[in-house]
Amino acid sequence: MKRRACALLSACLLGCSLLLAAGCANVETRSATDPAQPVWQGRLAVKVASEPPQAFSANFVLLGSASRGTLSLTSILGTSLATLQWDAESATLKTQQSLKQFGSADDMVTYSVGTPLPIATLFGWLQGDATTVEGWQVDLQSLATGRIRAWRLAPDAAAEIKIILEPG
Repeated sequence: MKRRACALLSACLLGCSLLLAAGCANVETRSATDPAQPVWQGRLAVKVASEPPQAFSANFVLLGSASRGTLSLTSILGTSLATLQWDAESATLKTQQSLKQFGSADDMVTYSVGTPLPIATLFGWLQGDATTVEGWQVDLQSLATGRIRAWRLAPDAAAEIKIILEPG
């Protein structure tokens, strides 16, 4: 379950990587090692109405974009939970217990969470683009204060993603 939660968070944060970009200049910062690379940080929560139901929340730091990035997840106490890295060819999920390789970020998220999440669309949401994706709804009304909420209502795979961004 921890593996799925981290993957879900990675998906969300991949989504968050997808989420925070142009539209949130007040929460977007730049990487110290690569000033052209956006960095988002805050808190992420994901719920999936699976059997059994799954829920996960963590602090996150997201660097990059939907095509290449890194998502680091930590507990509220600062303990490292997982690091997710992806590019166009592969994705890696690293926890304290294991290192797993995947063909794509979407595969990594689906494995981790047990259901697909709209990773590429999440980056658009982070940028303030309310792009729709089949089955998902997004609320960006509070984006100016760093809050994003997205949900899927399908009864067999209902899911919710909440993101609270820290001011940059």
